Amino acid sequence: MIAKDREVLDVVEKYPDTQFVFEQRGEQAGECICCNALFQTIGEVAAKYSLDLEGFLEDINRAANG
Repeated sequence: MIAKDREVLDVVEKYPDTQFVFEQRGEQAGECICCNALFQTIGEVAAKYSLDLEGFLEDINRAANG
């Protein structure tokens, strides 16, 4: 299970299918998360862009698990 303390780069590198989730949330955030927050944790990204952390993690884990 991917947790909020994992870096975006680590997650996308190990689970390429999660990139779509970051792209979707980037549209909500108004900027590319993979471009501007690649070295931040998922929790930091959620806080920075006022994203629903629980829903964000659910979508990331769903994508990672196919």
